[in-house]
Amino acid sequence: MSLSVIDKYVEKKKKDLFEYTKILEEIISVEDNKLWKNKEEFKGLAKGIIEKYANVYYFENNTNRDNPIKYSNDNINNVLKSVIEYFKDSNNLAVLKANKNETFLLSVLITTSCYLDFACNVVDGDYLDTKNKFKYLLLYLKKTNILKVYNNNKVSINALFDQIKKNIKEDEKAFLYFKNEECTNKYYLYTGDPLYYKFDFYYKIPGLEEYDESLVKDIYKKYEAKLLEMSYELLTVDILQELVSNREMINYLVPVNKILNKKPNLLKLFNNGYIKSYMKLLVNINEEAEYNDLLNEARKLGIKIIYEYDGVENVNSDIFTYDMEIIVRREFIDNNEENKYEWNKNNIKFVIKNKED
Repeated sequence: MSLSVIDKYVEKKKKDLFEYTKILEEIISVEDNKLWKNKEEFKGLAKGIIEKYANVYYFENNTNRDNPIKYSNDNINNVLKSVIEYFKDSNNLAVLKANKNETFLLSVLITTSCYLDFACNVVDGDYLDTKNKFKYLLLYLKKTNILKVYNNNKVSINALFDQIKKNIKEDEKAFLYFKNEECTNKYYLYTGDPLYYKFDFYYKIPGLEEYDESLVKDIYKKYEAKLLEMSYELLTVDILQELVSNREMINYLVPVNKILNKKPNLLKLFNNGYIKSYMKLLVNINEEAEYNDLLNEARKLGIKIIYEYDGVENVNSDIFTYDMEIIVRREFIDNNEENKYEWNKNNIKFVIKNKED
């Protein structure tokens, strides 16, 4: 199974951030730089630190990108941690203490690259607004006693924004690849507190309706695993767009089914820390035994599981085991008030299903 959509995006962003940082080094510098002697040495440092940063912090700070100064002040700590980790790995932390100005410069260059990347992002970024605000960011950086800022270096600044424009077009192509009117996930609110969304995959093969209905069913059955994979990829794209944008993150439920049970390798599409933070596998508690192997595989990958119980009747408190999150109807809670203490003690949490469903 290939890398997830989000992993691929982060790999692309490492390249983009590196390109911006290389150009920014021509605009922002320090006097008598002792940390790198030439561009090749600088490229090695920048690439290594960006690798550290993007793997851990890339999506951690996408707020305040309408204000480059606030964004930079918020994000520079994550970049500094990445700088420290990079030099720690090479057992060379003493270099940072001896070159504090250069360390600050490295952090500013990469933080500024991150700002430009997020502020111009393809989902809800604004290229022209960012280009204007970048001028004010340079003036702000120029006020420091450490940095030398060549804010009149129009050649490098134009090259920088030409590169940004090029990368935006590449990102647009990547997102457009997943936009298809014949294949889409339709999301709907399944629970209210916390908010969980479920989704159905809608697909249409143009011209197929002209053929015999039994033939159509046979074709769908033949490609059912591929169609499910397409639905999961679309989910990861939607999560990616939320991560990139300033939209509120949504939590998704991925129901287990017989197709996934036969193709557990599809779970690897969700094997990304960000995806796993915003999705859970949904299984009816009465079908847990049927999907036991699949659920164990999900647990190995760190994918969380949420259960669903359809009944509303009064039950024995031991019907559920420890540390479970279960979606139930409001009537079930009302009919089992006497079990509330025991369930709380066993860390069993209930989520109320929407009546509309």
